[in-house]
Amino acid sequence: MKQILSIIATALICFNGMAQQEEKDLTPKDPKAQEILDALSNKAEGYKSFSADFEYTLINKAEGINETQSGKVTMKGKKKYKLEVAGQEIMSDGETVWTYIKDVKELQISDLPEEDEEDGNMMNPANAFHMYKKGFKYKYEGTETIDGIQADVIKMYPTVPQGKNYHTIIVNIDKAKLELVSMIVKGKDGNEYTYRLKNFTPNIAVSDSDFEFDEDQADDIIDLRE
Repeated sequence: MKQILSIIATALICFNGMAQQEEKDLTPKDPKAQEILDALSNKAEGYKSFSADFEYTLINKAEGINETQSGKVTMKGKKKYKLEVAGQEIMSDGETVWTYIKDVKELQISDLPEEDEEDGNMMNPANAFHMYKKGFKYKYEGTETIDGIQADVIKMYPTVPQGKNYHTIIVNIDKAKLELVSMIVKGKDGNEYTYRLKNFTPNIAVSDSDFEFDEDQADDIIDLRE
């Protein structure tokens, strides 16, 4: 379950952990792809907050796996977020991260990782819009219609593939609205993860208290803070 949650958060709304590496990229990037990604990133900089529903599908044809789950994410600023998926609730007030497993009422508490940590901020939704800036090369692949939306398609590849559990990320961006439509992560193990954003709403009304977890809900608390 922890592996699934890390993949969901990393691919859908928090690729920063994979992108924070200081690898030297000697591969030229596609100017067309970079223009679109820069525009998406710049627009996202103007979001004071946002919410979105999402659908997550795991397919492995060789293993006969085809599973779909849904979730919701809410964000304020660059560090406050709430992620609900797979029976878990992950929340941060910008300093602390709470991971609550609802079925067993278990709560894990940890410090928010520093941005320069290799696996830091993996759960941070804000990083989805800026993940391409480090550790990736990319190529524009044209347009595709997704659920009636005309989307620009960009393929991304890790500049240093060794040690990565994926080889390709496909990013689909709404051509008219300049919003993230979906992502597909192709794993080296044959797993293919598709993440479809729905009901994306920027600049919603939220307060800081919405990102402070009520620890009284938990029966078992595991404090991982140093």
